[in-house]
Amino acid sequence: MYLFVLFELLKHIKPKYKERHGHCLVPRSFSNKRLTRWVSRQRQKYWEMKEGKSSIMTAERVDILNSLGFVWRLHQNYWHEMLDEFKGIQREAW
Repeated sequence: MYLFVLFELLKHIKPKYKERHGHCLVPRSFSNKRLTRWVSRQRQKYWEMKEGKSSIMTAERVDILNSLGFVWRLHQNYWHEMLDEFKGIQREAW
């Protein structure tokens, strides 16, 4: 029950973070440690679910987080951001 209440509470905090910062990549250095721990735990539980392990993550929670722009693979997202930036620089050069 505690985890459900925490999930419900924090899924309302994350959109505020996105609105303020323009993305859902909450850094570990962010001042709200509760949010950073929660984000990290969601990723951990997501991958446990994907691997078929017992997990508190559900398809409904994944859908909610996806609708908020949640990033499951940090490095993959960073790679795509850099590719987009490179394409922008390349267009400017021509």
